[in-house]
Amino acid sequence: MTNFIFRQWYWLFLLLLTLNACTGVTVKEPGPDNKAAYQHRTGQLKAIAHWGLVGKISLDDGDRGGSGRLQWDVKPGQSELDFHGALGRGAWHLQIGAEGALLKMADGSEETAASVSELFQDSVGWSVPIEALQWWVRGLAAPGAIESQQLGAGGLLVSLRQFGWDVDFNRYDSVGDIGLPVRLNATRDQYRVKLAVRHWRMDQSHDLTD
Repeated sequence: MTNFIFRQWYWLFLLLLTLNACTGVTVKEPGPDNKAAYQHRTGQLKAIAHWGLVGKISLDDGDRGGSGRLQWDVKPGQSELDFHGALGRGAWHLQIGAEGALLKMADGSEETAASVSELFQDSVGWSVPIEALQWWVRGLAAPGAIESQQLGAGGLLVSLRQFGWDVDFNRYDSVGDIGLPVRLNATRDQYRVKLAVRHWRMDQSHDLTD
């Protein structure tokens, strides 16, 4: 049972590390037009309180690897993530809110903590920048220091280095009038992650599908 729980935590940990990063590109100072467009896009996305995505994620730590389906739903004051590994290997549900963090595993076991960062620190032994995930996955830098970034046409974030992670946004598609990432690659040390978003939902009214 201990080994089974460890494997489940291993995949959950790698998944959350995943969404934080991607292969970075050395940056030039963005032009004023791109910077203004990025700020406008940031304002648009911050104004959307309810959003979600469905996609496929693949993970590799240099020794082990795998893939699975991710569903993520964000509402005011609450974030929920569901993961199902390929070929039925591993599943979990993570709920994050003002009351703390709750993780439910496929075997029925549960873990709770005052914050999701505390949950992972206590259970996995790693400090994971969970709070940054909801920014990065939408093609935005998280609040805090930015080591480097590159902006493309229309203010779309092409690459980002933040909190030790390199992030490369390979492709965007339009959801309503907002460009959102659908292909991400991430690297940090030996960790390599790819995320392919199949479906975006913004305010339950603007959908993106393959």
